Amino acid sequence: EKGSGIGLSMVYRTVQMHDGEIEVESTPGSGTTFRLLLPQA
Repeated sequence: EKGSGIGLSMVYRTVQMHDGEIEVESTPGSGTTFRLLLPQA
């Protein structure tokens, strides 16, 4: 199922606003993992 990509850009902006990071690991034919890292409150 393909999306428009707007969801990821919204997540990226939200993570930036909270001084966090996004790590991406992609394996061809296997999939992609997104890891969201946010500072502890």
